[in-house]
Amino acid sequence: MSNNHDHYKIGERGAWLGIFSNFLLFIVKLFAGVIGHSQAMIADAFHTASDALTSVGVLIGFRIAKKPPDDHHPFGHGRAESIAAKIVSLVLIFVGVKILFDSARVLITGEMSEPGAIALIAGIISIIVKEITYRKVLTAGKKIGSTSLKADAYHHRSDALSSIAAIIGIAGARMGKLFMDPLAGVVVAGFIIKMGVESFHMAYDELMDAAPPPELRKKIKGIAEGVDGVELVKKIMARKTGIEFFLEVTIGIDGAKTVKEGHMVTIKVKRALFKEMPQVKGVVVHVEPV
Repeated sequence: MSNNHDHYKIGERGAWLGIFSNFLLFIVKLFAGVIGHSQAMIADAFHTASDALTSVGVLIGFRIAKKPPDDHHPFGHGRAESIAAKIVSLVLIFVGVKILFDSARVLITGEMSEPGAIALIAGIISIIVKEITYRKVLTAGKKIGSTSLKADAYHHRSDALSSIAAIIGIAGARMGKLFMDPLAGVVVAGFIIKMGVESFHMAYDELMDAAPPPELRKKIKGIAEGVDGVELVKKIMARKTGIEFFLEVTIGIDGAKTVKEGHMVTIKVKRALFKEMPQVKGVVVHVEPV
């Protein structure tokens, strides 16, 4: 339990990092976009604002998910993290569509002007800060196995990529190709929508109890097969709730063993899984004779 508590603390720190960095960058980029008359930078600023909202959602998800099980939620509150990831993805899609329409409107109406150099400077700052944030948050997400935190990290990377698109558009507009600035806004919107759809799919899989990834199944199988008395592992089911897993494992043992001996083997399997996989919250082991 203490280890999972530490994991939730790591997740919360990652979310706070995203909140602070996104909030500061939003102010810088919005100011630069308005002063520099850049549709691409304004779009990029709101992309950053959406990232700040996603980080808040992730933080709230962790706060709820770490609550202990109760009579109404016997499996705990871990799914709150997956729900947060789903809400975050919907916000991203909405923001992306809004930016897409705004940028397209500027392209169609021709209400374009040459952006200022301040927009370029803001874009460069954004790329550096966002890439650093992406690496730190992704590392934390992988360490604790958090879908919402990894999704948040990918949002940071998409923001860095969108800033590159914005810079290209702004630079092109400053060289006389005014259409390139709002066109970059359209590209930025595409990045946002794409990341939103991918994040939604990850959260959807968790909420629908999708099959565990092959590498996780392989690890569970290897641990169980390494327990004395286990002849084979017949079936593995895993339910992901936030950063934790609930497992159901069906093992085959010697049919000549007594009920008590078979029960002792299941206890050994449980202990091995808990020891080797700290993210496992509960294990049910079924026994079949071989």
